[in-house]
Amino acid sequence: MADDPVNQQQFMQDVAAAEGPDGYINLGDPNNLNMPSLDEVLQLIEQMKDLSEEERENLRENLLKYTQTGTNVVSHSTWDYTIFLAMIILIMVVFVFFGYKLYVALKQRELRKEGKLKRKEMKKTAKTN
Repeated sequence: MADDPVNQQQFMQDVAAAEGPDGYINLGDPNNLNMPSLDEVLQLIEQMKDLSEEERENLRENLLKYTQTGTNVVSHSTWDYTIFLAMIILIMVVFVFFGYKLYVALKQRELRKEGKLKRKEMKKTAKTN
């Protein structure tokens, strides 16, 4: 496209047509953040000049398929939630495992200290007798 002046000229004309009077590209009303209706999207598809009839029909079919089934394209599947839950459970299991190991090690250390103190006391009482 860089070496083709005809395409460059057409591109510049398309950009100029999309620009507003103040030089910024007109992307619609910035205060209106509503999603376009299905009819508006279908009209926009019809207005696209560079799309072949096959591509337009494919776009129409996909749009109508998702609106008829009522499924949201952006919605997460059950599989996503399953993976998320599995990762959370795995992290929790790791924390529980290391927490348990720490608890057992501290408990054994405490028992050894108590045993050592008892043996020391027994030696002390044995010497005094």
